[in-house]
Amino acid sequence: MTNPARPDGPAADPRHLLVIGAGPGLGGAIAHRFAQGGYHLTLLARHTDGLAKLASDLADAGASVDTVAADASDPEGLRATLTSLYASTGAPGVLVYNASMLTPGSLLSSDVARLHQAYDVDVVGAIVATQVAAPAMRAAGGGTILFTGGGWADHPGPAWGTVSLGKTALRSAATMLGAGLAGDGIRVASITIAGQIQPGTPFSPDQIAEKYWSVVQSEGTWQSEFRFDGT
Repeated sequence: MTNPARPDGPAADPRHLLVIGAGPGLGGAIAHRFAQGGYHLTLLARHTDGLAKLASDLADAGASVDTVAADASDPEGLRATLTSLYASTGAPGVLVYNASMLTPGSLLSSDVARLHQAYDVDVVGAIVATQVAAPAMRAAGGGTILFTGGGWADHPGPAWGTVSLGKTALRSAATMLGAGLAGDGIRVASITIAGQIQPGTPFSPDQIAEKYWSVVQSEGTWQSEFRFDGT
């Protein structure tokens, strides 16, 4: 990897949200919730068609929104895209890393290429995003970074080995990154979603998005992991 260190540049905007892994499910719900709260949005995803549809829906509802195409399975490509974004004035002061490779895969049968791809999407991309965002947040005196975790970190499933491994490592990454950035006023945490995301249930995207909103707006004592259990 390239050296992530660089001098602090323009300060991040605390009312600007970046969603990495913005799609029609949870990522879109988070974007809609923060748009309702008056945030400017930057949405990043691999598939441009779905990204354009989400952005159009948000704009029709009155949101201020930009889109960026990048692939979280290409960490250096993601770094380049985010570096350009964070070089601009008013870069995102709130970052949600919601990218994940949510497909079944046993560790016994997954080849090396698949293992690398899953780990890049589930973990390495989140670390790279934090490395790039931190200087702008530091210049602003603070910021918030949230990683979407999952119940596979609590109960690893052999048939979902790559996801389980990724969510477990992502939780640890949030803890370590948070400890390293707390002195700069940058809050980092994972949000463990302890159930299957499904519209019309207690684990609906809109209900979970409300949790993200409340965590970002919270003040006082911070923690490295928040949980959503459907209540």
